[in-house]
Amino acid sequence: MQASIYADVIGSRRLDDPAALLPALGETVRRLNHLFAPSIDTPFVVAYDDAIMGALADPVQAPLCLSVMRELLAPLMVRVGVAVDGSGEDAFTIAWHEDSLVHYSGMGEAADLLLNAFWRLLDPLLRARTPAQWEAAAAVRRHDTRVAAAKNLGISERALAGRLEAGHWRAIEDADATVAAYLAIALGDGD
Repeated sequence: MQASIYADVIGSRRLDDPAALLPALGETVRRLNHLFAPSIDTPFVVAYDDAIMGALADPVQAPLCLSVMRELLAPLMVRVGVAVDGSGEDAFTIAWHEDSLVHYSGMGEAADLLLNAFWRLLDPLLRARTPAQWEAAAAVRRHDTRVAAAKNLGISERALAGRLEAGHWRAIEDADATVAAYLAIALGDGD
């Protein structure tokens, strides 16, 4: 069982600095392949000059992978399709038609409906994040402590906490964990 992932940069044809896109995608692909190496089924690659595609052998890792991908590419926003034992690109096409940031498929009709409704509720929170809020979320993920994350950003812990709160960091982290737990149970990996 695998999770095929296809992510396309929203508005890639209208970027202020289009020359920076390919290097950003290349670095993101490199980091994802490194960070998720134990779970990679098909290594992530840059596709069509504005997208990333790959597959995880463990679908439970998909929510975390998407968050890391978003953080690495921010402030660029991506629309993502995730398909369990299917085509991530087909799932992306549905996300594009629905104007949602993520679309899951392959879990069965009821599960797909539930997962996609859940993520549509979170879309506005992700869309509203500022570059500073994305930077704070990425820093917290990269460092062992919030003290270290704040120091790396050159801001106080209080300022970091403010950025995380304004960017709905906890809600989105909880959503990732909830979807991962749901996938684990639904796929028979959980208790």
